[in-house]
Amino acid sequence: MSRGKSHSFNEFVDTQLHDLRDRFGMAMWFLIRRRNEEWLALRVCGDGYDLEGGNMLAWRDSICYRRVNEEGPIICPDVSKEAAYRSAPVTSQLKIGAYVGLPLLDQHGNLFGTLCALDPEPQRQLHDPTIQAALRRQAHLLETALVWNLAGLDQQRITDFFEEEGRDPETGLLDAGGWIRILDRERVRCRDYGLDAMILRLHGDRLSPERREQLADSVAALIREQDMAAHLGDGQFAILLTESTPHCAARVRERILDALNAKDLWVECNAEPLTLQIGLAQPHVLLDGAVH
Repeated sequence: MSRGKSHSFNEFVDTQLHDLRDRFGMAMWFLIRRRNEEWLALRVCGDGYDLEGGNMLAWRDSICYRRVNEEGPIICPDVSKEAAYRSAPVTSQLKIGAYVGLPLLDQHGNLFGTLCALDPEPQRQLHDPTIQAALRRQAHLLETALVWNLAGLDQQRITDFFEEEGRDPETGLLDAGGWIRILDRERVRCRDYGLDAMILRLHGDRLSPERREQLADSVAALIREQDMAAHLGDGQFAILLTESTPHCAARVRERILDALNAKDLWVECNAEPLTLQIGLAQPHVLLDGAVH
């Protein structure tokens, strides 16, 4: 179900970008996600630049950064005549003659990114005063679809978890096969929406079945409904923290360790950091949990 919805959203965005290019010109149109200090191209339509989906630039170097901060206009037919845009560091990397940029908000009212377009040459047709209103309507339509899809991701995750048949009979958590399938689905979400995810891993040797069940219950009680836990066998546990950062994952790790310590659950640590490629960003460090 989640893959179908994600696929439909991508098709919708691609259709919108193609329509914008046909109606208003410009070499390339983008759905951009701001990821901390990165500018991530989620969907791309057109040519004229050596850019494609998954490419990242420094957010503060971009013209979009200046547009979001209202340092320049939504439509700039000639970047060379707009001081704030002309001085953006990205213009030393890319030839940008014309620019269009409209901020997009997420389901919480926070900046998600921008709907933007670039062209190597100035574009006279953008001087038409009716274009700005039309672009605002298109951006509102895209933002509405984005908000609806983002708001439904947690329910998709919960549904995926409960419908997943790969279960460890001892703990009721995901087994190794179910864990892999859940990770595959989350990779798709991270790729399509520019999200981050983190994994915590715990390892406990020589735990009795009762202690493993107690550890599993403790872990399940301490994570959010949209996060997922697995028992991978041989005392190996893993937790997928969706839409999470290293800082948030560290806080969850400490909370879990405190709870396990309080129950005298002694778990040996796998001290080597592991990595997992999630989405299109750089690999994120997977935190290892341990009780000493």
